[in-house]
Amino acid sequence: MLSNVITPMEMQSIDAATLGLGAYSTFNDAGIEGALCFIRITNDSDTDVYISYDGVNDHEFIEAGERIEVYFQANSAPTNYVSKLKKYTVIYIRGNAQSTGYIYVAGYYNE
Repeated sequence: MLSNVITPMEMQSIDAATLGLGAYSTFNDAGIEGALCFIRITNDSDTDVYISYDGVNDHEFIEAGERIEVYFQANSAPTNYVSKLKKYTVIYIRGNAQSTGYIYVAGYYNE
């Protein structure tokens, strides 16, 4: 197998109507399949959402209709370490119940 190949993760989505009021739901119970160097979360719903990478703390806030992009490797400067979102990380989300639309997660990792 080739090394240093950028591979897209399987895109995940969640229906905003299934979000629990104040409680976290998961995008991916098994976690992401690779250590991500880039992640994009698109909130194509009518509610603001919070994203957590540990299921306890809020790490990202995304307004309705907006998206965030995180380039983990770019955040490693000036130490020049390799920075990635850990393999098997479960991504959690919370927002208002009875919302409409979907929230999507896409990302890329090195093989």
